[in-house]
Amino acid sequence: MKTRTTGLTAQELARYLGGRVQVLVEGADAQSRNAKLVAVDITSGEVKVCYEGSRLEHELSPELVRPVLRKLVAISNDEARQCFQSAYSWDEDIDVTVTRGNDYIELYADPITLIITTKGVIASSKDSGYRVGPARVNARAIINYLDAQGFDLDGLIEAGLSVDDETLTT
Repeated sequence: MKTRTTGLTAQELARYLGGRVQVLVEGADAQSRNAKLVAVDITSGEVKVCYEGSRLEHELSPELVRPVLRKLVAISNDEARQCFQSAYSWDEDIDVTVTRGNDYIELYADPITLIITTKGVIASSKDSGYRVGPARVNARAIINYLDAQGFDLDGLIEAGLSVDDETLTT
């Protein structure tokens, strides 16, 4: 994802259509406002939002809009289990051990280990008892699941192009 230093483009924001965003308000005493991204016009480079508690649409420059995302390390145990199950297309209920690092999560269910970094890098291995080798994983299912849960896999929070859901101002 190519990003600008001042904000995401309308095309990049289209990925968050229907999701929560924060609108930056200019001025020293002004507070940013929470909204929902309701429309994106890629050709004109404009986006529309509805502020919380309102049905009126407001057209804005994309540079004023920040998607509200979650850090990957904030994943719950239930979400981790769902992610693991979708990665390997398992329907059975399994116990998944979650290890959270500064910039990655490690999901383990014997004999498979799945590692996902905050930059969206995915690694999977299987321990057969005498040798560790790669394990086939559905990376698309992982990315789709984590995107649907609102996790930041592009480093947007660190770059200041997104708002961390846990530090959201109201």
